[in-house]
Amino acid sequence: MQDFFHTRKKTTWTGIVVLALLALCVAVLALFDWNTLRPALARRITAATGRPTSIDGDLKVHLWSWNPNAEVYGLTLENPPWADRHVMFAAKRIFVSVSLGRLLRGQIVLPQVELQEPNIDLERDAKGRASWELGTKAGAPNHNTQPAKVPTIRRLIVERGKLHVVDEIRKLTFSGTLVAAEQVGKDDSSALKIHCSGTLNGKPFALDANGGPLLDLDPGKPYSFKADLTASDIHLDAHVTVLKPFDLGALDVDFVITGDDLADVFYLTGLALPNTPRYRLTATVHVDGTRFRVDDLKGRLGTSDIAGRGNIQTGGLRPKLTAKLSSVNLNMADLEPTVGAAAPRAASLSANDASGKPRSAKPEPRGAPPPIDDERLLPDADLQVNRVRGMDADVAYRASAVKMPKVPMKEVDFHLGLDNGVLTMDPLSFVLNEGKFAGKVQIDARDDVPVSDIDMRIDGIDLRQFKSATMKQAPLEGTLSGRFKFHGAGSSVHKFASSSDGAVSVVIPHGQISDVIAELTGINVLRGLGLLLANGQSQTEIRCGIVDFKDRHGKLDTTTVYVDTSNVLITGRGEIDLGSENLNLALQGDPKKLRLLRVRSPISLHGTLLHPSVGIKAGKLAEQAGAAAALGALLTPAAAALAFIDPGLAKDKDCSTVLSQADVGVDAGAK
Repeated sequence: MQDFFHTRKKTTWTGIVVLALLALCVAVLALFDWNTLRPALARRITAATGRPTSIDGDLKVHLWSWNPNAEVYGLTLENPPWADRHVMFAAKRIFVSVSLGRLLRGQIVLPQVELQEPNIDLERDAKGRASWELGTKAGAPNHNTQPAKVPTIRRLIVERGKLHVVDEIRKLTFSGTLVAAEQVGKDDSSALKIHCSGTLNGKPFALDANGGPLLDLDPGKPYSFKADLTASDIHLDAHVTVLKPFDLGALDVDFVITGDDLADVFYLTGLALPNTPRYRLTATVHVDGTRFRVDDLKGRLGTSDIAGRGNIQTGGLRPKLTAKLSSVNLNMADLEPTVGAAAPRAASLSANDASGKPRSAKPEPRGAPPPIDDERLLPDADLQVNRVRGMDADVAYRASAVKMPKVPMKEVDFHLGLDNGVLTMDPLSFVLNEGKFAGKVQIDARDDVPVSDIDMRIDGIDLRQFKSATMKQAPLEGTLSGRFKFHGAGSSVHKFASSSDGAVSVVIPHGQISDVIAELTGINVLRGLGLLLANGQSQTEIRCGIVDFKDRHGKLDTTTVYVDTSNVLITGRGEIDLGSENLNLALQGDPKKLRLLRVRSPISLHGTLLHPSVGIKAGKLAEQAGAAAALGALLTPAAAALAFIDPGLAKDKDCSTVLSQADVGVDAGAK
């Protein structure tokens, strides 16, 4: 019994000691000067963020509550040394409370956060270093950065916040204000208000975001706000839903965007999208970390519709776009800006150069003729190689109905790949009502001057498709096959063509030619080709037609122009200069039967690719004398042209008969 009372007495004294110690701790903590911990706290923040940190005001801590809280006055985080502005973040007062009950269960929930007069300055330089890339002193690019996941905040209040952003990569600069009030104003339905203005590539930029009060927020209940962005001709309306406040890595965004050129969206997204006519697009974007899933994309590019879905992955070395797109109706004219046919509008973002200054043409010398760039058929807009190198892509596209004047096209289909600066389109297919034009294109933009390869084939195109509504019959009938293959360097279509090497070959193994062709040219072609259609015939048979060009440094020289008909042998020669786009071609017809009267004035094709001109060439050319006598010289390269297009063509019954005459050297019908 004595031992029992002794043990109980000992336990009582132990409890008293513990309570005394707790009371002492409470007293010490209550009287403790928390300001002595400011240097240690600043050092911890510096180590965690990589940004020199200082606390110039008081540090107050209140522990004795179910929601312990702390107040920090005068907190400042510096920018990296390369930044223009010294301070990245500063606040007059920061108040944070923590739910003790949730903390004991392993959850961080902040019942209330208040920021008084926060000043935020974010910068990214041309090298890609960003002040918001925390953890390193220099802010080096981190391609695996995940969106910020802020602990759950139940109540957020921001008073008189200021925001300043400079992004040399996006050519974006803006300043604005940030307010998150406890309740909406009398004349304003928004409690969250972000208003910013500045410039994007030298053009006016504005951003407005508005939402309800950030009070009683629940991690299981989404929070939504509206955002309106204007950048020159671009206008974006978005409805943003934060699925788990404040987890910025889980968002749903419904948007409508309009503008003059889709390529300008690069300045907002970093995606190298093609040049387009005026557009309007709508879509829903689901954000999951660094993955953006785009659903229900639809809209118009010019007069063409567009729809599809895709994914954007931003977590790697380069962002990657994967998409499957389609058009019900494609107007081929809407693709002209894609290959650089149209100059950017003065109001568009592309109207300024990379420095944000207006693009200006080089001054012409006094007395110089006006520039003729607009008179070129081949576009001369430069490919923006820095954008092509900056992303990867895997995009499939198909248009099921196509509008193209004078060409009965019904389908366009391609698969585009972009990998580390190398762009490929394979396959690339244009399907006509009868026949197709298909092949592949590669542009290697890893060096300063892109190097391109084009290999396209004309497969079984029925020429009867090509006639106007006023014609009873097509000027040519038969099946056209061909191939063109080019290799060259140049930052635009025109520059590439001007330096390219390659070949162009087309063949009509058999068909018919009509006197309608005279109506198309506006001159008496029949007379010029030696009475091609004699004795009142409206058509004559084409036994074999071959046209072959060899390309050397942008100059297409004829190796073979040979059209063998039942009445006339048509030959020709000349060149097409892809640099100047000048034409200098001549055709000659030699009757295959003896005539008492023959008129053999050659037909000339001159002018430019955009404005060709056909006429009767005065006088006789020395090289015209007896085209039939030089048949062997004509047909030898013709055999190579057929093999270049399709080895099977050399065995075609009509062309093989003609080619066999190369061994004889003289056409029997021309004797």
